[in-house]
Amino acid sequence: MLTKVAFAHEDNTALVYDIDMSKQKVSNRRVDTSGIQDEKINLLFFNESTESQDIAHLMQKELKYYPIYPIQSFNLELDATKELNYQDLIELYEKASSRWVLANNLKTVEQIYPTIQYMKNLWIKDRNSFFEELWFYIKSNLATHSLNIIFHDLKEPSSKQQEKGEKPKLCFSYVKGEKIPHLFEGKSPEELLMKEYEQEFSNSFQITEYQQHKNQLIACAKIDLSPILIMAEVKSINHLQQSILQALFTGLQS
Repeated sequence: MLTKVAFAHEDNTALVYDIDMSKQKVSNRRVDTSGIQDEKINLLFFNESTESQDIAHLMQKELKYYPIYPIQSFNLELDATKELNYQDLIELYEKASSRWVLANNLKTVEQIYPTIQYMKNLWIKDRNSFFEELWFYIKSNLATHSLNIIFHDLKEPSSKQQEKGEKPKLCFSYVKGEKIPHLFEGKSPEELLMKEYEQEFSNSFQITEYQQHKNQLIACAKIDLSPILIMAEVKSINHLQQSILQALFTGLQS
């Protein structure tokens, strides 16, 4: 799993550390601050005493996607981050990510009822938007590095097919991404995956597999009779996070 931690500096550049957790190696490089939003950043720090308008604008746009904190809130100075080693960065990332996830978890708990009502409405009116929102919901509550959700969909017939009396056909679609979700039409790999786990879709939500040493999580869910397969790359998961997802999917049942 590749984790990217960035430190924004006063000269409108950012020092980005690429942390390869599987190999326990780290490298760094300089990028323009304006290019941060094109990177697959997992954590961003800035100097609160010299926060520029560019950084403030960047934070406003990016805070939805990953944690952003003043470096001083972790008892560090920006200059000291130039010599961080692998273990230093892992500990810093885990502290910051845990803080961000907990804040998202608590916010979700506080807003669980309106969230479920909003999602129920999307489920009926706009299935694609529903799964994009679900993708963001899971990402922000688990701090996933990558997230893939496969689901049943309907393929509408073309005009010529409609003239022949053909009706919408059941198919698979999936929403996938690291920073933002992208919607794709499912093909044979997605069909095979859904078939492999078809016996696991008996509950509204359950974690089917979790291999912490590989940072891989697989969960099976369903809304009414529609199966949903969730595959995530995530550092850890706790009971609160599991309960939040369980509550969401239970609430989405009609």
